[in-house]
Amino acid sequence: MRLGFGDVEVDLRRQELRRGDDVVHVEPQVFDLLVHLLRNRDRVVGKDELFDTIWQGRIVSEAALSSRINAARKAVGDDGDRQEVIRTVHKRGFRFVAAVRELEDAAAAPDTPEAEPEAPPAPAEAQPSRRPSIVVLPFANLSPEPDTEYFSYGLTEDIIRLLARHHWLEVLSRHSGAPYKGREVDAREIGVALGVRYLVQGSVLRHGERVRITADLVCAESGRQLWSDTHAFTLDHLLDIQQSMAEQIAATIEPELGRIEREAAVRRPPRSFDAWDCYQRGLWHLWGFTVPGMEEAAAMFRRALEIDPGFARAHGALAYVHLQSAVLRPPEDRPALIAAAMAEARTAVALDDQDCMNLCVLGRAHTFLQDYEEGIARLEEALELNPSFAQAWYALGFTLTCCGREEEALACIERATELSPRDPHIASFHATRALAHFFLGDLDAAVAFARQGMRVPNAKHWPFAVLAAALGLLGRKEEAERAVATLRERHPGYDIATARGDFFFCRDAAKIELFAEGLRRAGLPEGAPAAASRAGLTRRG
Repeated sequence: MRLGFGDVEVDLRRQELRRGDDVVHVEPQVFDLLVHLLRNRDRVVGKDELFDTIWQGRIVSEAALSSRINAARKAVGDDGDRQEVIRTVHKRGFRFVAAVRELEDAAAAPDTPEAEPEAPPAPAEAQPSRRPSIVVLPFANLSPEPDTEYFSYGLTEDIIRLLARHHWLEVLSRHSGAPYKGREVDAREIGVALGVRYLVQGSVLRHGERVRITADLVCAESGRQLWSDTHAFTLDHLLDIQQSMAEQIAATIEPELGRIEREAAVRRPPRSFDAWDCYQRGLWHLWGFTVPGMEEAAAMFRRALEIDPGFARAHGALAYVHLQSAVLRPPEDRPALIAAAMAEARTAVALDDQDCMNLCVLGRAHTFLQDYEEGIARLEEALELNPSFAQAWYALGFTLTCCGREEEALACIERATELSPRDPHIASFHATRALAHFFLGDLDAAVAFARQGMRVPNAKHWPFAVLAAALGLLGRKEEAERAVATLRERHPGYDIATARGDFFFCRDAAKIELFAEGLRRAGLPEGAPAAASRAGLTRRG
């Protein structure tokens, strides 16, 4: 269903707000508030009702409600003075007062199975996006205890809210899934009715103080279960862990969907690629962390941008390729690559400053320039937008490790690992965790996490180097020598000069020398001076 007023269009099925030809990005709570006022435009909606609807009765301040009302007004071109759309009724609440018209629903997307035979494939520039859509069905309460009903309701709400913060996903509102509460309906039927590609369903079962949550990710086209997980725990206060459970489930689903989308894009014939396919195929190459893979990824992201120049995520992904290439390629290439990364990241954020991935990449670019304060600020913005985004937790941990805040860094990286234990970047999670322990002087822990990183198939040289340095300082000579041999086998020609150059993002010379000393004691050769590796990198801010 689509409703319009003035130059604004609200698509209730797609959870999308437009002004003219532009999509307006709004927070899920702001969108829900606007829709609730719109649906109840025949009356004044009280503040208590809005608290119950938007926050499900949780205790929040009046300032929070005022903030959401102001954001809703801004999104539709209204303000507190004119009040041409949302009017404040003194001591009673708010009312939607603009004239509303119903719009015809857009035709079914031509990339559905039913529509494909009707016409030959359009050129890439004209093809609609294949971006995935998903609905979270109300989690079933299998327990007789009444407080568990509130928990299952709140859990569903929180998962929707967190998934909606990933702008590459079209996430339907809770109203879309509500009619299926307590009903046994085939996933394919729901998919057709709601026009979604995926659905999340689950249950909550409580026996005394033990609770079990089950969550499933299902393909709506085939009805096939794609992923399932169960969380069991004992608790005193059920609602205390609602947010953390929602974060865990949302954080696991998002990279799982990303993996499925990447694999689908790789299988699709190139002649049918649209911007979304190019983006996903680029990610598939990127996560291999090889120089040829980075080149293929960059080509795919550039192709995506040729098709859709305003595709913010593709700009962000291209920036990420440049950053990873700065690590993988020769030191003399780094200044140009980091400058290119910064330019693309700034473009991505300018196009969509509410996308946590774009902010994360911009934060990493600042870190690579040793501008830690700005890097931390951008990464914290990303996490404020999406606290279940593992990549931002890792990136923040990496930056904190660089600037001497290792204890805080360890907590961030541990959170990243909890949220995304199968992350394509997990080897880096372990390697940076090992490095933080190394700088704290906890060398045994550094050895343990370095070994974890080494076991990951796409691991590069970092965990091997940290292992050798830690063993060197521990005086475990034979193990250290074996670690050096493995390191140089994986990275021929690696020496202490190379290692110093690898720390181009680190401002603390004492830390770099400590690492070099560990490698020296492990038996790694010195090599030539690596001054060129830092040439052209200037700190900003």
